[in-house]
Amino acid sequence: MRTTSFQTFRFSSIYMLTIPLAFMIPPLISTSGYQGWIAMLIGGAVNVVLISCTYFVGKLASNSGQSWVVYGEQIAGKWGHRAVLLLLSFWSIYYVSLDMEQFTLFYGSIYMKDTPPWFILLLVGLVIMITARWGFSTLIYIADGTFILILIGVLFLLLLFIGDADYQMLPALLNHRNFTNLFTDVLSVISWIGEWFIFLFLLPHLNFDKKTLRNLLLANTMVTVAVLLTWLLVLLNFGVHYGSQVKYPILQLIRGTSFTGLLGNADPLFIGIWAISMIIHDAFLVYVGVSCLGHLFKLKETRPLISILTGTATVAAFQYSQNTTQYQKDLSELGFISFWVIINSIPLYYLLLALVRGKFRRKKST
Repeated sequence: MRTTSFQTFRFSSIYMLTIPLAFMIPPLISTSGYQGWIAMLIGGAVNVVLISCTYFVGKLASNSGQSWVVYGEQIAGKWGHRAVLLLLSFWSIYYVSLDMEQFTLFYGSIYMKDTPPWFILLLVGLVIMITARWGFSTLIYIADGTFILILIGVLFLLLLFIGDADYQMLPALLNHRNFTNLFTDVLSVISWIGEWFIFLFLLPHLNFDKKTLRNLLLANTMVTVAVLLTWLLVLLNFGVHYGSQVKYPILQLIRGTSFTGLLGNADPLFIGIWAISMIIHDAFLVYVGVSCLGHLFKLKETRPLISILTGTATVAAFQYSQNTTQYQKDLSELGFISFWVIINSIPLYYLLLALVRGKFRRKKST
């Protein structure tokens, strides 16, 4: 299957919006207060740099007709690139385990309070495994349909709750000046919505041309604006204190609305749409881990790896479910955030190495 550049826009928007829209906002309000918009805008600007680095590195691999998993050895060297692939294989499965635990905490505390966490994890793990086994093409097609639903859902939220917002808080966005945690907050934003390197794994399904760069930048704009507006919506409806304490602000917004009927009971619909996008997100991460390990071990048949990696993520998530306090602590630690930023900066490292090794100069001379 050959992926079009606009499909890349839809897929990247779904991938990048799924997790931060659900879980990023309360921690950002907790640390930034009224100044979260500054961290969001700076983080979005940094993402432009990361996307540009991803584009140039991807273009080198695309011109060679190889996947980035293979071509990366020509930039970082055989063992350097393999070390990165090994790290990414562990990172991808760890990320899946975090998502699974988040979903278990959410769904178990809201709808299935008496259900053992292991049972929910098992069900989620099976769905992710089956979806990943359907293949990359299926993920793209599912994302195409889900994108429309997510876009309608975000617009619906904005229109539904804009009337209940307290606009008297707006001057506080400019009047409250405390930049003590700004640097940490920017790192946190990048760790949540800075995984643009992941789209290097779309090669060779995608040609990295100017349309691809344009659509990735457009996706970054959409993600930044959508998260920023949702953050503002939560802040103006709940305030700083309660907004930082509520675990699932969008769900609370829906349940707290004065509307009745379908509009007032739309939370199952939104949860269903979000769950589908989360499955796409995690199935693609499994695809990334399989691609890395398949290349490292020179495997011709990689389908068994899908079950192994998904099972590993499920076991890791179960370990977290035994100590949810430690889980929440890990997500907010500076070391955890810094690790995610280091991973997200991979295109920058490869671009610098490519420049040092003269990859772009050789291309121009030929």
